[in-house]
Amino acid sequence: MNLRIRRIIMFGFILAFFVLGPILIFYASGYRYDLKRNKVLKTGTLMLEAKNFKKGDLFINDELYKKPFNEKTFIYNLLPGEYQIKLEKDGYYPWQKKLTISSGTTTFATDIILFKKEVPLQIIEGQEINDFSLAPDEQKIIYLLTNGPFWELYLYDLQLEAKSLIYRVSNQKKISYTWAASSKKILLKVDNDFLVFDLQSLKQAMGIKDILGFTPTETKWDLQSDNLLYAQKDFTIYKINLLSKDDQIIFKADQKINPEFFIEANDIFYLQEIKNQNILSKYNFNFKTTKKVLELSTSNNYRFIKSTNNFIGLLDLDQSKLYLIKKTNTDQEINIKLEEPIKEFNAKAATWDSQEKQLLIYDDFEIDIYNSETDEKTFINRYGEIIKKVAWYPDLHHLVILFENNMQIIDINLAENERNVTEIVKFDQLGNFYLNQKGDLIYFNGKIGKQQGLYQLNLK
Repeated sequence: MNLRIRRIIMFGFILAFFVLGPILIFYASGYRYDLKRNKVLKTGTLMLEAKNFKKGDLFINDELYKKPFNEKTFIYNLLPGEYQIKLEKDGYYPWQKKLTISSGTTTFATDIILFKKEVPLQIIEGQEINDFSLAPDEQKIIYLLTNGPFWELYLYDLQLEAKSLIYRVSNQKKISYTWAASSKKILLKVDNDFLVFDLQSLKQAMGIKDILGFTPTETKWDLQSDNLLYAQKDFTIYKINLLSKDDQIIFKADQKINPEFFIEANDIFYLQEIKNQNILSKYNFNFKTTKKVLELSTSNNYRFIKSTNNFIGLLDLDQSKLYLIKKTNTDQEINIKLEEPIKEFNAKAATWDSQEKQLLIYDDFEIDIYNSETDEKTFINRYGEIIKKVAWYPDLHHLVILFENNMQIIDINLAENERNVTEIVKFDQLGNFYLNQKGDLIYFNGKIGKQQGLYQLNLK
């Protein structure tokens, strides 16, 4: 090889270095040439995370990604723009979302959940369940059914898969029930009578009338103890001790009070009808003082939304109104911030999330979420059929919504027109549902074809 050829080769390498070097540096720095825009752009990164989800198929703009998805992945060097991302796996409902990739930044999609696609397991067969309730410890269910001319109330042990009859009464009577915080007792209301059942022994019920000597208008569990209850009649609220089987007056008003009341720490919140309007007041046990909190229009049915945060929630069930009142807690009493405006929402039900920062609000057709930290209300959706029930999913990024014949899980983190909706149950008729705290099991009663009963569905 002569000198001239060697020089040509040498200058060729030098030229290639100066031409390709910057290109390689730009390439390594994340720059790519966009054929559609006809210019060089800095790329972005996409990070996807779905905990405990493995061996899934990842699609980017309907093209299968080269590697299986396993819990978390980073996809580098994506040109800026919108991408349709989808995760799939046999036996699961797909997850998809439109994500925007920006130059030089990472777009995150975390807390992704793919719900299992399974057939519900029937745990109580062949009987129409009128209503049921999951215990706070999530180990038991009480359910109510019709058997001929009778109501029958049963206890079902989810671990032992065994049922026990608790109570039988004429189905002409009105019946309702509530759990004690311990899950060991229930309070049963039959017409105007209140009965306490110890579910560990299932002995004869203890009648509240037998302790008080009269029938109260309302009776409630203490929020912590299953040996304490509070009863109301006319002007007076009583504290009942089931162990000693005695009672004491803890509050007596100057006028008749509404059956709905709420006790928190050293204060009791109660309602009275005065001069064609209802007055919400607060009585403090320490200072023996009464303060007016709110004037309301006349209604008969109210429910307090219990929480330990800085709000008192009151639902007017007759007019489907929710009042949210700011408060501060001290060692001696709860102070109401009357200088702050009381918030009012259209609602038939409301539930705080597990952190008590966001309030889920819904009426027959619309769902909203109020954020107490930002003081903002977010519209979730409006439906053309009646909403029977809505509940938080434990990750607080999804809601479970019950309609007459279907149940859905909706992703609330997305934009209004992009929210993932997963229909997990489609029946002829659905009654109620409860979700466990892990979010992996949901219980519901319903009917499909000739089959009816109580069902369990695995979600994860």
